[in-house]
Amino acid sequence: MTTLDERYQKGIETRTKFGGGTLTAGSTPLAWPMAPDLNQIAGQFLFGSIWHRPALKDTQREMITLTCLTVLKRDNQTRRHLGNALNLGLTPIQIIEVLMHSMFYSGVPATLDALAIAKEVFEERGIDYTPQEVFDSSETPDDLYNRGVARRVEYMGPPSGDAPGPVTQAEREFGRLTAEYYWGSIWTRPGLTLPERSICTMAALTALGRESQLASHIRGGLNVGLSQEEIVEVFIHATFYCGLPFVRSAIDLANEIFRAG
Repeated sequence: MTTLDERYQKGIETRTKFGGGTLTAGSTPLAWPMAPDLNQIAGQFLFGSIWHRPALKDTQREMITLTCLTVLKRDNQTRRHLGNALNLGLTPIQIIEVLMHSMFYSGVPATLDALAIAKEVFEERGIDYTPQEVFDSSETPDDLYNRGVARRVEYMGPPSGDAPGPVTQAEREFGRLTAEYYWGSIWTRPGLTLPERSICTMAALTALGRESQLASHIRGGLNVGLSQEEIVEVFIHATFYCGLPFVRSAIDLANEIFRAG
């Protein structure tokens, strides 16, 4: 077992990686002197312990972090972690896809704000970013719908035959649009793998406390090859970014699903 000081030193290693080889005071340097014990706790627990756990790669952990910060509108920390993401090896395309993927969970305004910050960070770094434009307006709505349905089945499996159908025409039409644009235009985009999109989704739903929607995505994560340990690690990583109560609820829900087989 490591000592607390050894954990803190591991935290220094993590924060140095964030800075591209340089240790910095982070996104809110004025805050740490106000609560020096918090610096120790975060250094040991988050940076020295959580970020060093082997179940997930650093790049996956940064995707989780960026997702939580984006959907919760933590713009100052989002700016910092956009730079961290580049230093940890995420490409600009991957970063933008993580931000875009969040829009159906927190809404377009929060995603637009994060994208504007990303533009500033890329320009500060001198990154010549060329967006990927893959949306094809010449497609028919049926093409988009069929692709979305296929992706949903690939991720979640065939729909249950005993699920109640929509009551209103409005919901039926909304379901069609969701299949077209949520599943057909976002979940099929290149730049992130299907397991990575699952990880980002579980992070977003955990941060927002959306347990009823999270359940189907835990099953989807298992369906596309994420292990039980990896799924729980997604929730553990989110602790310092969205809060312990939400994480505890997500883990309890996952345990119910795991036990049910």
